[in-house]
Amino acid sequence: MESKKNVLIVTDGIEATQKMADGIAKALKRAKVVSIAAPDFGGQDILPAEVYFFGCENPKPASFAYLSEVLRHINLVGRPCGVFSPQSEEAIAYLSDMARDSEVALYAKPLFEKDIERVKSWVDQVVHKGQGFNLDRYIGKVPDFPKPGVLFYDITTILTSPEAFDHCFDSMVEIYEDQSIEAVAAIEARGFLFAAPFADRMGIPLVLIRKKGKLPGRKLSARYNLEYGVGEIEVHVDDIPSGKRTLLMDDLVATGGTLRAAYDLLTSAGAIVPEIFGIVGLPFLNYEKNLPGIPVRTLIQYHSE
Repeated sequence: MESKKNVLIVTDGIEATQKMADGIAKALKRAKVVSIAAPDFGGQDILPAEVYFFGCENPKPASFAYLSEVLRHINLVGRPCGVFSPQSEEAIAYLSDMARDSEVALYAKPLFEKDIERVKSWVDQVVHKGQGFNLDRYIGKVPDFPKPGVLFYDITTILTSPEAFDHCFDSMVEIYEDQSIEAVAAIEARGFLFAAPFADRMGIPLVLIRKKGKLPGRKLSARYNLEYGVGEIEVHVDDIPSGKRTLLMDDLVATGGTLRAAYDLLTSAGAIVPEIFGIVGLPFLNYEKNLPGIPVRTLIQYHSE
């Protein structure tokens, strides 16, 4: 189980700043958070935090006068630091300078937003900024499955870690929020697990691409080659968003055979598929041969078994 991060939030004690601090603490529900108003801050309050947040409403508040001196004696090098203010750009500049003077090696862009969803996104950036979230540690490697000599990359271990699951969705939204994606199509079955919450976060339709015999309505179908046979997938005709930019998604991009069949299904019905997305990519299986000219993006790649 992932150990909780220790987070220290220091504010000027003003009500508006404290409300933002409460929003940050709420967004850090899987961390151990200590929130302190600077006037009440003392050496005994310093915990061995991995992440620090500083917030004030006005530039150079009296309550922070001695705090920068205290911070100089804390080893903050390499630890992310977020700075926020409900009002003042000057306050942000002051806090940034204080962080820099205190040898904080990493700190994020300032936060003025009061919307809790934006707060959550910003907090995640600060918490993981510069730390290089290690998705690899959340992906299981199972030797000799489904047959001897094959190393199976198992994403079910991502599903059991809320932190890793959130990281995937936050990364996906960050990648595609400005790319005018109008729908997402996912391949049965693990692709559904990532595409459904992504569609919800993006506010776009979700199109299900299923194995033969699973869909009751009017449908299109496509076949693709398996190692020892032929597979077939289907999609409801009325679900395909003709003329709309549709992201094609699966949990893992391996040989690309199923994805190619899905791509052909969607585009033959008029959907525009700008690229294919997967959590894991296995380029050593040469998926580009089945997907020539089609952009493929993944969060992590493995180049050998």
